[in-house]
Amino acid sequence: MLSDIFEGIESENYGKISNFSKVLNEIYKNNETKFDSNYLNDLGILKVENELLFYGKNYPLFKMLYYFNEIPLFNSEKDSIIFLKNNGFNPSKTYLDLKNFEKDKLKNLIMGFTENQIPIEYKPFIKNLIIGNEYYLSKYNIELKEYISNLNSAYKLKEYEIVKNCVINKELPEKNLILKYKKDFSKSINLFNKKLNEEKIHEFSIEFNKNSFGCQYIYLKQSLWDKIKGWFFGEINGKYFPALVNISYNHKKIDYLKPFFILNDNDDKINVTAKVPKLLYLKYGLTLNHIKLNGKHTYFGKWNIKNFKKFCGNL
Repeated sequence: MLSDIFEGIESENYGKISNFSKVLNEIYKNNETKFDSNYLNDLGILKVENELLFYGKNYPLFKMLYYFNEIPLFNSEKDSIIFLKNNGFNPSKTYLDLKNFEKDKLKNLIMGFTENQIPIEYKPFIKNLIIGNEYYLSKYNIELKEYISNLNSAYKLKEYEIVKNCVINKELPEKNLILKYKKDFSKSINLFNKKLNEEKIHEFSIEFNKNSFGCQYIYLKQSLWDKIKGWFFGEINGKYFPALVNISYNHKKIDYLKPFFILNDNDDKINVTAKVPKLLYLKYGLTLNHIKLNGKHTYFGKWNIKNFKKFCGNL
């Protein structure tokens, strides 16, 4: 995992670069950094409080809003464009293009719009879902989350030395690497969306702190015929499951208020990748660590058949 590179740099004691890498690792693991704003500035990181937490602040606004996957805000990019135009925004601008008063206006609009999309019991948690501390790599004025995503793209392509050097020098990976990753990733997205369209989404429930939570999963169990088709038409690359489980919430079959699991065979065990919607985490503190998975918000692990039947029942 990308965290192996970050932790390796931390252990080699590069001084401030080690702490820079530590911050990246904390953000990568969905944790809040413990360094204060002044020290972060020394590391080349800008902390912005009360910032919009949507990913993609250098994307066109309509894409940034449409692809927010914690709550389905719009049915199409067109709906997102209409919403922005009706409220006086240029959909082609990026969030970073906006002046401060425009950012405040957009945040308030999204807050009000989002509150109308969710059950009343979740409304007190909307602000913490949408607004919070955001971090930017000052050198490029890019979200730290996006910088980490770019590093992860190079990591997925097994360009480990490039990733390490990018962190040490606070550089971005070459664009051709990012494009290569995105091209390969898009193939898996298309194949996975086809699976979501065709396959049954199974349901089960888990207990946590005396509450029962409905869950959903897709089991990508390969038959011989599936393997043959994969030779000719390609197959979903398992290294993309952590990203796929997140973007799955843009699909109409996936309930945005239920944890979603992607299961696939791995010899005599089952690989598990899962996501807990942040609204459930904010309201109930729900995690999946108690069902033998590691992570925060996004989870990973392996189950044997016994654990699979214990948690999910029989297919």
